[in-house]
Amino acid sequence: MSGDGAEAWGTLDELLGMEALAADAGNAGGVGRLAFYGRCSTEDNQDPATSKAWQVGEAARFVEPLGGEIVEEFFDIGQSRSLPWERRGEANRVLQALKDPGRGWDGLVVGEATRCWFSNQFSLTWPKFDRYGVSLWIPSLGGRFDPENTVHDMAMTITGGLSKSERQHVQRRVRAAMAAQVLIDGRYQGGRPPYGYLVVDGGPHPHPRKAQEGQRLRVLVVDDAAAAVVQRIFEMYLAGWGSKAIAEQLNRDGVPCPSAHAPQQNRHRKMDGWQHSAVVAILENPRYTGYAIYGRWQKVEELLDPEDVAAGYIARFKRSPQAKIVRSREPAHPAIVSVETFTAAQLEKRKRRVGGVNGWSSRGRQRVSKKRTYELRGRVRCGICDRKMEGAARHKEVKYYRCNARTLLPESVTALAHPQQIYLREDLVTQAINRWIGELFGPLNRQVTIDLLLASDDSSARRDEHMAQLHGRVAAAEVVMGRLQRALNSGWDPAALREQYNAAVAEKRAAETAITQVPPEAVMSREELEGYVDQLGDMARALERAEPEERSQLYGALRLSLVYHHVDQILDVEVDPLADRVDKLRVRGGT
Repeated sequence: MSGDGAEAWGTLDELLGMEALAADAGNAGGVGRLAFYGRCSTEDNQDPATSKAWQVGEAARFVEPLGGEIVEEFFDIGQSRSLPWERRGEANRVLQALKDPGRGWDGLVVGEATRCWFSNQFSLTWPKFDRYGVSLWIPSLGGRFDPENTVHDMAMTITGGLSKSERQHVQRRVRAAMAAQVLIDGRYQGGRPPYGYLVVDGGPHPHPRKAQEGQRLRVLVVDDAAAAVVQRIFEMYLAGWGSKAIAEQLNRDGVPCPSAHAPQQNRHRKMDGWQHSAVVAILENPRYTGYAIYGRWQKVEELLDPEDVAAGYIARFKRSPQAKIVRSREPAHPAIVSVETFTAAQLEKRKRRVGGVNGWSSRGRQRVSKKRTYELRGRVRCGICDRKMEGAARHKEVKYYRCNARTLLPESVTALAHPQQIYLREDLVTQAINRWIGELFGPLNRQVTIDLLLASDDSSARRDEHMAQLHGRVAAAEVVMGRLQRALNSGWDPAALREQYNAAVAEKRAAETAITQVPPEAVMSREELEGYVDQLGDMARALERAEPEERSQLYGALRLSLVYHHVDQILDVEVDPLADRVDKLRVRGGT
């Protein structure tokens, strides 16, 4: 039976004119080969192995009685449910696998829907599965998701809302409990201890169940060597020293920086001497007064792209308002500096700060704010010390990148080879980069670029393979339906065959729907591609006319990185646009 006769096929109930005795065709079984997707968060101390085991078990118990087999597993660990699927590691692999006709599975099953979809994420991901003819099997629905079933659609909308509500409720409850423990008991809530303290065993955990499991309290004690440095920093600051001058003096005196003093706690830091940011962090940390502090930084979720809400949110850490910071009622650990000394340092900092009140400086002049866009920010490293060079404006707004040697360890090999200041002018670098990008489409490289673009286009072969697979699914379903039809004609009980027949019909309809949604073949010829390249015009000139923010975005998309060798006046430039990307946000306390 060919696909042209598709309308002649109906479910067994339709063919026999009988009432349905089972669920609709989409939920009736014949599931086939499936992939599994699950997720667990480590924020609330979930065990990834245990979480994955029960989610896979739940999914298997759901689909195996229907004839389903899980042949591949995707499981995200430590990924927030608020992240869209495109920004989760394993979930993004699922979306990429949808495009591969040889993926080896035709449906996806989840263990728990609330762990997989958050807010409106389901409405944004389901069309991608539907586009490639991949079914979704969800235990809370009791079967396969049917987009034409309003109850299914409503249930998944509610599921997303429940997932969001559950996450917010857990966050509020955990934060409130931790704040109460700090306020009442001065409880140490974990994380890296401040420089000047060590974490030691504080006895059995006060919670009976946790104590029975062997958990122990952790408390802060003074690290005498580091505490003396903290006291010295406060004394120097109150004596009129600036943070950069303090860092430079500590390096000259050979005082180990925090990462060198406790390398096991600072694996993400370079042991390259004191930096002024470390001095500022010490001067601003109220825990040196002996009181436990909670909530100095808060996690805020901001839209990744305000123009594209579907791109989801990104978590950033910002200073909390003073009203949200919790301080213990009584001292919780030994103090390194007195409350009076700490308060005096904060008042001194406020007095030194330029533009303290209503935009006016401490000298009575109105401050003019000028925001500059450094197009290569975070992409230029010094070839001598391998540190990122910082943006700096010189000579009437000309932008440079600078590497300052003041905070290097004075007697180190790096410091001896490093000039006091290294400058790299931005516009000279960006002009050369833009010319290089433009040359890819210029007369000399035009044909090579076009050949590479044509060689990389394998969409036609993948489309043909995908269409062949879909037609094979239709033919296989028709074979099953024909065999069952002959069994009916020979006198078999319709009730015994209903489930198998309806499953075959559902499979055939799903494959036919997928065939209609495959876009027409659109292979670009050399002439068409040459026309597009010609329309681009002078790429180098277009880049020169672009806004600095636009060029910065382009450099980011190309994964541009630069290393400046000052002695030879050479700049190594590298692009890797196809590299796997891992976005990390480093904040005080960890990554």
